[in-house]
Amino acid sequence: MKKIILILFLFLLCYSCYFIYNKTKKVALNAMSLGDNISLDNYLNNNNKIASYNIDFVNKDNRINDILNIIKYNQEITKEEKNISIHRLLKKTDILIISIGMNDIYYKLNNDTKEIYTYINNILFNYEEILKEINKYDYKEVFILGYYNITNNYNDIFTYTNYKLSKITNKYNYNFINLNNIFNNNQKYLQKTNNYYLNKEGINKINTFIVEKLKKY
Repeated sequence: MKKIILILFLFLLCYSCYFIYNKTKKVALNAMSLGDNISLDNYLNNNNKIASYNIDFVNKDNRINDILNIIKYNQEITKEEKNISIHRLLKKTDILIISIGMNDIYYKLNNDTKEIYTYINNILFNYEEILKEINKYDYKEVFILGYYNITNNYNDIFTYTNYKLSKITNKYNYNFINLNNIFNNNQKYLQKTNNYYLNKEGINKINTFIVEKLKKY
């Protein structure tokens, strides 16, 4: 009987230690941004849950097809004399943040708005192809950053595009962040009034949303 009690005691002690360890151990998450200029900013800066933050496949000039091809053809970069593929990075990523398509949209708006909705639908078709590719890997959270208007025109186009992108995002159970609702055409969040690059205040608005979502980890 004493042996049974001892074994039971040791079992409970080990379980308690394991439970306490899991409650108190430091979470170490690997984060990655993918896309255009908006993705260059570290939205998780000074977050002690983040062990690493990768922006190797971010470029301010990236467009939808650039990111699709990077993932589809498993593009590699050379870093510290080692070849690292996009698939390898995605495989070890816990938190993925994607912003892509702003260059495509503003290129069209600034040059020719003819058949704009056909153009937008093509963008969204290719965006879903990107999500199909990244969906081959497991993440804790994926954040898709929507589009925001820096003009007093085209509000219907941005409303349409964000609505369609949110529907696509929801199919994959990812987090859609409607930046047009957050910024609401307010140019105080921009570095300059003639481009969509965000200033520190704009970056912090996005950061607040993402950090709130990560509190559970």
